[in-house]
Amino acid sequence: MDREIDVIIAEDSPDAQDIILSFIKPLEDFKVIGVVDNGESLLELNLNKKPQLIIADINMPKLNGIEAITSCVKVNKDLKFIFTTAHDEYAVKAFELSAVDYVMKPIKKERLYVALEKVKNLINAKDQDAEEQKKILTIKMDRISYFIPFDNIIFIEKANRKTVIHTDEQNFETNETLDSIHNRLDSHFFRTHRSFIANLHHISHIILEGETYLAHFRNYSHYAHVSKLRINELYKEISYNE
Repeated sequence: MDREIDVIIAEDSPDAQDIILSFIKPLEDFKVIGVVDNGESLLELNLNKKPQLIIADINMPKLNGIEAITSCVKVNKDLKFIFTTAHDEYAVKAFELSAVDYVMKPIKKERLYVALEKVKNLINAKDQDAEEQKKILTIKMDRISYFIPFDNIIFIEKANRKTVIHTDEQNFETNETLDSIHNRLDSHFFRTHRSFIANLHHISHIILEGETYLAHFRNYSHYAHVSKLRINELYKEISYNE
């Protein structure tokens, strides 16, 4: 997990607050950013802090947990929440709101950890999906926008006044600079030369012809030039990305 999950605890019992805090404190993936003892305070803190997770007691003063969470979700669309209660008659309503889990009191550490693991898995899956969606290079040619998956890009070169993107299906030309495109790619792409960017995953071998290094690619006839100043770093990057 690359980032901590921000948590708000909404619980009117000081003893229950302390128990939940003590259970969460040792967990590296979770960080408690606020504790409230009623539903109205929860609304305000959710609006100001935008947590990723709320652990809410259903039986709270002013607004109960279900009422408060219903309002919280309206302003915090990706919010995950776990309900706690000593009464099981609210279970159906809790899951109708898409609660991640419903933990009965007295809260046991192992049971809370099961619920927190569900939250972590849901957030990780969403983050992964978002990351995958980002791995598309958008370029414009004339009046057309093309959306090219990173994995399909073999290499990119500066050719005269155009930048040419070589893919396994076709080549795309754009007026964008090589620098501009490079800034939108991920670590699998390496600037082999001032005029070339190569996808490390597609390089099959590197040949030294005279004093020139040439990177060749799997099932592709064209090659990219490699600067002498960057050849050693390129070897390291290829090894790192294997």
